[in-house]
Amino acid sequence: MGEEESIKVQQKSVGAIHITKLRVTNTPKTKNQIKYMAKFLNTDKLKYWIKELITSSEEELVIVVPYIKTSDEMFQALKHADDSGIETTIIYRENKLTPKEKEKISSLKNLNLLHHPNVHCKCYFNGELIVICSMNLYAYSEKNNREMGVLLHKNSLENETGWDAHSDNDELFHDAIHEIREIMNGANLEKLNANNPKDRFSINILKTEEERTREQSDEINKYFLNKIFFPLQIDRDAWYATCNNYYDKISVTFESKRIAIEINLPEIELKGVHQKWMRTYNEYEFRGFKFYWNNHKALLYLYRDNNFDWSKIDEERIKYKKYKQGIDLVIAKYRELT
Repeated sequence: MGEEESIKVQQKSVGAIHITKLRVTNTPKTKNQIKYMAKFLNTDKLKYWIKELITSSEEELVIVVPYIKTSDEMFQALKHADDSGIETTIIYRENKLTPKEKEKISSLKNLNLLHHPNVHCKCYFNGELIVICSMNLYAYSEKNNREMGVLLHKNSLENETGWDAHSDNDELFHDAIHEIREIMNGANLEKLNANNPKDRFSINILKTEEERTREQSDEINKYFLNKIFFPLQIDRDAWYATCNNYYDKISVTFESKRIAIEINLPEIELKGVHQKWMRTYNEYEFRGFKFYWNNHKALLYLYRDNNFDWSKIDEERIKYKKYKQGIDLVIAKYRELT
């Protein structure tokens, strides 16, 4: 329902990239950008990016490392995230955490702490960035070891000097998240974040698209009553909330940034409806929305109208009521023409 997000960054003198803010932008995908994806990180860049990943977390943070003995700098980064309300989940190797270090990290209020019998990978993930590397969350490693790893990023990274890094393939994130979930499933929970429900353990940034779409469908169904939406798989990792026969011979799908309306009529009838519709075509006909129906073989797409003040609609109930109003106005128009 919004514009594509990307991350604005600035270049550091050491060659690291520093995230300054998230902004809304439309960045064309060029051949030059596509060749710059995952970024190689040496020891210095790992230290920088792991800290940056921790402090730039917006919702949750997951760290999988066998050995932990945090430096003051890294613990302050974790403390900063904790003070900002970030839920941190740490999975370490069983029997490899000293009582002193366990007491130190357990002081984080929003911590989930788990141990795994065989974990040896090192992975840091905040929902937008993943660092997969050889470096533990260990002070000695930061100072003395030769480490290496890669940075994966969901959104495009760019700076003002012309360096660009296009967002990484969704399949990389899918596979990495799947492996983190498998490790978490095989781990034992020691400490549960106090804000987590006692009967449920859930990390939003590790949810699959199917799980997210099922939750979205359940949310939509609260407000659409007898109109039942369900998760429909479009591609390997693409799922949309869909309602077949929302109205007789009309299906409705909530896509990522728009609502798709499919009119299931024989082609000759559909062509006639489209021709009638185009005689009075006005893309802003439905208040709060902008719609496109390019030809009778295409789906009708309903978007938010950016000239409408959607910022005042901050409650889920009111938002979905407005979406339902837009869909029903389209169907009312269809009924007039048939």
